[in-house]
Amino acid sequence: MAEVVKLLTHAYKDFLVHGHIPPTDVIKLIISKVANVLRAHSADGLSAVSCELETWGLLVHTAYGYLKGLAFSTYGEASILFAQNVLLLALNYKYNRMPLSRRLAAVILLGGAIAAVLTGHVSMALISHAYDLNNIILMSARLPQILQNFSARSTGQLSVITYAANTLGCVARLFTTMQEGGGSAMFRQYCISLVLNGILVTQILVFGNKGVAPKKAKPAAKRA
Repeated sequence: MAEVVKLLTHAYKDFLVHGHIPPTDVIKLIISKVANVLRAHSADGLSAVSCELETWGLLVHTAYGYLKGLAFSTYGEASILFAQNVLLLALNYKYNRMPLSRRLAAVILLGGAIAAVLTGHVSMALISHAYDLNNIILMSARLPQILQNFSARSTGQLSVITYAANTLGCVARLFTTMQEGGGSAMFRQYCISLVLNGILVTQILVFGNKGVAPKKAKPAAKRA
């Protein structure tokens, strides 16, 4: 808990001084979330559907800022969180033993979308329409996780550090979006993110990882 307070306090101070949370702070918080899953050797509490939808939402957000030529401060955090989600998705697939077909589909679709954006095969009109739908994607990504937490009365390996920082980051992004001219669609998205992340932080503080039993290692098979 001391680490949580230290990281969040540092991020909050940077927000007050610079008006945004520096990428180094975001990366530290991301490492903390990924480390939680690796340390537990479990993806309990992480909804695969939520993670997949959120990854797509973050990709659309990053592509929108990149193609629109906005300041990196308006979409940089989303690009870093996209990288985090790709790692969490891979861990989720590994620990929950997802079918190979689902893993391959994710790699092909995400890889193809990134390549299309970087090679100029995605028009600004197309990404703008996708961004308008991003609020629906965002809610679709968060709501399954929120409902799963309520149902299990536990948040498993969800990191309070990450979601509290996301909440603080949304406040910072509301200011940078207004300053850099990110538009009403981006502003609405951060408002929705602020509410949903706030709910998740509340759930983590109230439920914690109650009800999640550690997985026991399977005994080695005896050789004949």
